[in-house]
Amino acid sequence: MRKKSIVIGFMLVLSMGLASCASTGNADAGGSTDAVGNADVFLYDGDDRQEYLVACAAEEGNEVQWYTSLAGQIHDGIIEGFNAKYPDIEIVTFRGDETDIASRVVQETNANKSNGDVIELSSDAYRQLIAFGAIGEFNTPSAGDYSDRFTIKSESGEIQGLGDRSSYVGFAYNTDKLAASDVPSTLEDLLNPALKGNLAITDSTTGVRFLGNLLTNMGEEAGGEFVANLGQQDVRVESVSGSALAGMIASGEVTASPGIFRNHVQQIEGDSPIKWISLEPVTANVGYAGVFVQAPHPCSSMLFLDFILSKEGALIYDAAKYPRPDADLGFTSWVPDESYVTVEEYEEASVMWLETFDSTFR
Repeated sequence: MRKKSIVIGFMLVLSMGLASCASTGNADAGGSTDAVGNADVFLYDGDDRQEYLVACAAEEGNEVQWYTSLAGQIHDGIIEGFNAKYPDIEIVTFRGDETDIASRVVQETNANKSNGDVIELSSDAYRQLIAFGAIGEFNTPSAGDYSDRFTIKSESGEIQGLGDRSSYVGFAYNTDKLAASDVPSTLEDLLNPALKGNLAITDSTTGVRFLGNLLTNMGEEAGGEFVANLGQQDVRVESVSGSALAGMIASGEVTASPGIFRNHVQQIEGDSPIKWISLEPVTANVGYAGVFVQAPHPCSSMLFLDFILSKEGALIYDAAKYPRPDADLGFTSWVPDESYVTVEEYEEASVMWLETFDSTFR
């Protein structure tokens, strides 16, 4: 039996954590009185805000615990850029996938001891942590640079997350193996007989969300029919990462895939016969940044979060091929979790997508 997807595993961890909190009467992710003092720091907008945060950060010990799924160039670039501005503040990273981070947050919450300060995570997981009560409200000088679509607000109207990066799933193909006349321009073109036996998709969350895109945006009946027909295209399922599948296309081992991240192709297209195009609406993976409600270092946290969300931070993301989600790249996008009012609705949809993926392509 195939291992559960990261999204489903993540939701299971959070559900267990919520049940544990409820059983102990712990409704505010730990109930620590530190959260009250942290809120004053997170929302402070006085004229002396910068000076206040710098002085306060020194008193805290000049440290930030960053929980994130980011890695490589973008992770290192953010830390290097921040330390060029604040050399005395040490960034300590806990890196993992969504389930790793959820497990850690649940364990810390149940022990009434939070170690995390700043978090950067994909939107579906980020919204789950908000529902869990782990994410605080905050203010930042760059808030006006973000659209309402990529600003998560609490019931009181305060910011709880800003979309700091995006990556997009589209159609990638080997230019030596697929004729230009057979390259699709719409999702419907994936049913072209010339593509039968020439498509592959990963069985990770990327592949499952691609299928969710079809079912959601084509409508239940039309989407279901389209997915059934796509299943007759002999789509090859690969149990590899999205970047690995992009490499297989570049090498010619795979002809094409409708489930490849744009930034993965951008990293290798100069030296390989691979090209990426958008089939709208493009599935978007959006990351959000924010602070933990019980952050041990609230002032240092806000300095680091301010940097991540600043124009300086945006340049670092752009260099790593992770543009801000508000950037106009010439195509429309669909973010899987934003179509749902509650995290429970999204969980139900994710389970359905996963089951449909298995019954269609397995």
